[in-house]
Amino acid sequence: MKLAPYLSFNGQCEAAFDFYAKVFGGEIIARHRYEGAPIEIPEGFEQKLMHAELIFENNSIQGSDQPDKNVANNSTMNLSFVEVFIMDDVFKNLSEGGKITMPLQDTFWGARFGLLTDKFGINWQFNCDLN
Repeated sequence: MKLAPYLSFNGQCEAAFDFYAKVFGGEIIARHRYEGAPIEIPEGFEQKLMHAELIFENNSIQGSDQPDKNVANNSTMNLSFVEVFIMDDVFKNLSEGGKITMPLQDTFWGARFGLLTDKFGINWQFNCDLN
């Protein structure tokens, strides 16, 4: 299991990640835009980042542009798993007393993915690469 912060922005994700790459001497290894995604995209948001990832040393920061996200609460804890059955158990346990925003499900990008807010108000994102 790996824990990585996931930051949300109102259209400034790319600029922020370019800045973080410079500050931390890291490399942006993912820049996935909303354009082409099989979801409803707000007008003018096609070139915004649906997902970005920066690595530096042994660290990772991930993030995206969220058109309807309240940036005052702009962080999500991202848990990446190697084994789906472990992810399923952690998801079940962490959701106890909280709210499941998106049940665990297979996605168009080749992963099993889900979202929840725990009983303390912390946002969690679960991801397991199926490839």
